[in-house]
Amino acid sequence: MNLLVNKEVKKLFISLMLVFIAGIILFQIAAYINAISFRKEMLEHDYEIAGYLSQKYPELSHEIREAFTAEKTSSHQETGKSLLEQVGYKDSIQLHLLPQVSRFYETNGIINFILSILFISATLFFSYCFLRNHYKKLERYNTDINKIMNGEISTRLYDNEEGSLSKLASSVNMLTSSLYTHIEKEKDNKVFLKENLTNISHQLKTPLSALTMYNEIMKNENTDNDVITSFLNKSENELGRMQTLIANLLKLARLDAGIIKLNKKVHIFNDIMEQVAESFETRLLKEQKTFEIISHGIVSYPCDKEWMFEALSNLFKNAVEHTGAGNHIRVIISTTPLITKITVEDNGEGIHPDDINHIFKRFYRSRFSQEKQGTGVGLTLAKTIIEMHGGYISVESIIKKGTKFTVHLPNLTKL
Repeated sequence: MNLLVNKEVKKLFISLMLVFIAGIILFQIAAYINAISFRKEMLEHDYEIAGYLSQKYPELSHEIREAFTAEKTSSHQETGKSLLEQVGYKDSIQLHLLPQVSRFYETNGIINFILSILFISATLFFSYCFLRNHYKKLERYNTDINKIMNGEISTRLYDNEEGSLSKLASSVNMLTSSLYTHIEKEKDNKVFLKENLTNISHQLKTPLSALTMYNEIMKNENTDNDVITSFLNKSENELGRMQTLIANLLKLARLDAGIIKLNKKVHIFNDIMEQVAESFETRLLKEQKTFEIISHGIVSYPCDKEWMFEALSNLFKNAVEHTGAGNHIRVIISTTPLITKITVEDNGEGIHPDDINHIFKRFYRSRFSQEKQGTGVGLTLAKTIIEMHGGYISVESIIKKGTKFTVHLPNLTKL
């Protein structure tokens, strides 16, 4: 990845390069000034020594001048070092005892400190300007992307500059345009599907109603043939199953097409579950099964009553179909500040572990319960409806001990 493709990064590198060059030049100037200052300090020190010797030994003026201008050797250095160390004039001497050196150190330290502060400040300033502009652009991108996620598909990330962020903006714009086209196409498909579903519904209901009526007429005819009576009863059951399957498929197709708009109002779950249980009361009595509804108070929730009734009916129906005579179905309704739960549990046959992860798939029929009369779309329909309300369904089951389905609905959606 070439960082210098980004115009802002390029500007930052050029600015920092100029700062570094300016720093090098300033430090070289400071070094030269320090050298001039050091030369001045050395000359003043030598002047003091020469003046002291000249005043004390005026007759040695020529020798004093020669001492400062003649070439020195290492033996001269060793002799002078040995002589001056006797009075404490050596490497370990403290700086403040040498005024010239002390002044040089202080001046040099101040200059280097000022130059360092200027160098660091310039570097931080250009880096700050770059990062500020960079993050402003990212914040603008984030705001625009959130608008797109919230449904404002016409929003675009405007960036006419060069660099990686501009390429990202261009890619997001292309993706948004593609999504916009796809959404418009899906809207047209949903309208087409809605019209076809309506037509199919009418086309299927008419022959089914006719077949059901013919079956009823034949059953009412006096016949002593037990085989025909048995076939007519089976035909009635299969027609009922077909009507239920077609009704559920049409409901599921309407949900999948997104043409359903929930009419949410605050309803009491206690009443909805009572109505669900009443719709199965005759069957429960006939099959010798019992049920109870447990609630620690009135639980209300904003939902579409018709569709919520459909979802809970499918869960209750599933419990009825997978329990035997003498089994018990229990519904528990509870709520907390965060979540509302409706649990439908039974002490029936349970769900096999191989099936637990597949039961919400449409048309899925377990190989362990092929004798059960079901359409295979009831749980799928219930799951879809609950998810449209912002919730989800969990399931727990133990073979030969029973099954528990729990609907979880977030109370935060009430606000």
